[in-house]
Amino acid sequence: MDKLTLYSEIKGLYDQGFSLRRIAKKLDVSRNTVTSYLNRQPDEMGEWLASTKVRRKSLDTHQPMILQWLKEHPDLSAAQVCDWLEEKKFGKYAESTVRRYVKELRSKYKIAKTTKRRQYEAVPQLPPGLQGQIDFGQTVQKTPTGKNVKLYFYAHVLSHSRYKYVEWQKRPFRTEDLIRCLENTFLYFGGKPKEIVFDQDRIIVVSENAGDIIYTQEFQAFKQAEHLETTPCRGFDPESKGKIENVVKFVKSSFAKERVFSDIDSWNEECRAWLVRRGNGRQHNLTKQIPAEVFKEEQKHLQPVNTYQREVKNGQERKVRKDNTIMYQGNRYSVPLGTYNAQGTLVNVFVDDQQLVIRNINTGMEIAKHRISSGHGGLIQNSNHRRDRSLGISELIEVTAKKFDETVAAYDYLTVLRTKYPRYIRDQIQVIRGLFDAYPPALLSTTLDMCIQQKIYNASGFKEMVIFLEEVNHESDQEVLNMPDLPIDAVMKERISTIHPEVRSLDVYSKLVQGGRHGTN
Repeated sequence: MDKLTLYSEIKGLYDQGFSLRRIAKKLDVSRNTVTSYLNRQPDEMGEWLASTKVRRKSLDTHQPMILQWLKEHPDLSAAQVCDWLEEKKFGKYAESTVRRYVKELRSKYKIAKTTKRRQYEAVPQLPPGLQGQIDFGQTVQKTPTGKNVKLYFYAHVLSHSRYKYVEWQKRPFRTEDLIRCLENTFLYFGGKPKEIVFDQDRIIVVSENAGDIIYTQEFQAFKQAEHLETTPCRGFDPESKGKIENVVKFVKSSFAKERVFSDIDSWNEECRAWLVRRGNGRQHNLTKQIPAEVFKEEQKHLQPVNTYQREVKNGQERKVRKDNTIMYQGNRYSVPLGTYNAQGTLVNVFVDDQQLVIRNINTGMEIAKHRISSGHGGLIQNSNHRRDRSLGISELIEVTAKKFDETVAAYDYLTVLRTKYPRYIRDQIQVIRGLFDAYPPALLSTTLDMCIQQKIYNASGFKEMVIFLEEVNHESDQEVLNMPDLPIDAVMKERISTIHPEVRSLDVYSKLVQGGRHGTN
């Protein structure tokens, strides 16, 4: 019913002798509305209605964008629209305001919302610090080029405060990933709950023997070291872990849905910002409290975290971060400057007698070693992984050039780097110097010749060329090793001794680097 019709109805009923209460009940409006309308004369009512038609709303400025979101994603919730507006720095709006505005747009432009509803049973509120619930989820996201990529995430929620932690990766979770995520969760919370509730997932539970849960060996060691009480339950069981079921759904619908994926590090950073902004920073629909505020009190009831050193025999992959460090058990450990590259660098880590050994994932060569720290949140850095400031730039170039067989060519090459990267020349040279610890000098001299021929004047390109040539040499060696050992008589040996193999020139490698193919007729 429009306002003018409503005004006529109210005036008519009032003239017939209806009381304000009966008019409000009959027309399903408030008594204040009835009073407001009766206090206006017809001409005043007309002016007021005209003014309301041209009144602008605060969200009208963003209407084209919100309308585009709703048309592209009909299942988008008003809460997610509110979060996107805030994330894109368009201002902070009350969810109720956004909800009404979105409802009006859906009605006006006939954009129906499709939802999938699931029934949950209410459970009693638990005391602070008692329980945390964990679960896993997965989504399919679009990349900037329009391709699909599957992502996997771990979610953890404290049952009392509803305070959450989420971590993503690009492959299914393994036991060591779960343990890493639990360690990161306890670091994020500043403590741990007394009890953990989770699904009977194969990365945690091996089997259930007449009611006795048999855990995987690595998780059992972690459980004992941290003195955790664990409660496995059946998957998709809202009665026993409905809170984390809701969190998984919330992460998918509020954070991940329609978000474009670029790389996993940026994705995790965006998710942590979302946790601060919305996941933990906005009022919970059920408790009507802000999780971050309730968590301040619950944090006092969390238990301290013990020191757990997991055994790493076969090595675990770690991604090198932009600051040339890797994460291990809540601490950052340094690798030589220049190890990181924009394409993503992976290394293997091993634990050997309380030492963390970091190796090149392709060659297996050791690139760093650290004493494992018992703390959390620290930076463990070797002095030789920092910039070398003991020498001046000119002296540093001279000392480094002498490491090569062709000293003059190396000096000229480094001088070009100095001209090209005046602010970062020390870093450039340190990357090249560090290669002498991992590769033979002869290979580095060949690399120098190749880089000069190909006009590759940067430390990253120099390093990639070393790796490429080392792989080519390795493949050639393997071909020789795989040759069958055939019996050869004396005459054949004499003939073989006169054969001289073809010596490849550097042009062959130049063609390989440029993407060409080398062959014989």
